[in-house]
Amino acid sequence: MKHPTAMLAMLMISALVAAGGASWAAEIEVAAKKVKDAEAPQIDGKVDKVWDTVRATKVTASEGPQGKVEISLKALYTDKDVYFLFQWPDKTMSLSRLFEFDGKEWKKAKGNEDYFALAWDINNTVKDFPKKGCTVLCHKQDKELLLRTNAPGERMDYWFHKPQRMNPVGQADDQYLTHELKKGENSARRTDPKTAGGYEENWDKEAKRPKYTFREGVKPGPILLKKDAVEIKDQGKFKPGDRLPREVLAPFVGSRGDIQSGAVWDKGRWTLELKRARATEDKENDVQFTDPGRPYYFGISVWDDADDEDHSHTGENVLKLMLK
Repeated sequence: MKHPTAMLAMLMISALVAAGGASWAAEIEVAAKKVKDAEAPQIDGKVDKVWDTVRATKVTASEGPQGKVEISLKALYTDKDVYFLFQWPDKTMSLSRLFEFDGKEWKKAKGNEDYFALAWDINNTVKDFPKKGCTVLCHKQDKELLLRTNAPGERMDYWFHKPQRMNPVGQADDQYLTHELKKGENSARRTDPKTAGGYEENWDKEAKRPKYTFREGVKPGPILLKKDAVEIKDQGKFKPGDRLPREVLAPFVGSRGDIQSGAVWDKGRWTLELKRARATEDKENDVQFTDPGRPYYFGISVWDDADDEDHSHTGENVLKLMLK
């Protein structure tokens, strides 16, 4: 089974491919307002007053099991940073990436996590992306769909909000898509480089059970930070029904941790804030928001309890960010 992030673009266009790929996307402009550094919002998933000064753009994601999902988005920028506010309905907050003990062995519990993703055309070089959106990233070969850009020099910047794995450390996962598929792959998605940190699988392959549990004094739950984790020494203390997170978390250090995030789920609605420097050191893999005169094209996908094709997307639209 493919991971949902590996399927992002091909899933965004599933309906269009079925129709023969002839559909042209509608363009929707998102205007970012410039503010002073002192006026910029805190990235915590709470809506500061400065957001009230920005007109919301409404876009509909569709084709997933949720049906049509209306997403509200706003954008701000300062001399150094760019900020985004996204809000969309989701009946349940899903933090279900867990292992469960049945009395004999540990297995993955049913469920995953909610998920939100942005795909940016880095240098406006992806052929036909402004006209057809993410349809241009999915290529049909026999009965298989291949996820990649069209040619050398074309690259997409992928931002992934993962509320269970990344939000607790205040980041979104920074990745990219290139044109070159390695042998045996159907996706050319890659992660930005890191020097340290990130989430790691909480699994001991030899013992066939989770490797870490919560240190004494830390309340167990769906989130296990590396600083709160201790290696399991006594398997006998676990009883049927006990659960442990599937990952141990720490902030990424390096380009993969460039995007700051803060998200809150409340009364059936996610509020997500993102912040990133307008210019980063990773010019190859990151979109650079340095030219107010050019459009920045992107698309959105959203999952409810993320699992492969269970998502909605803006595949029939192309969003265009303008720094006003």
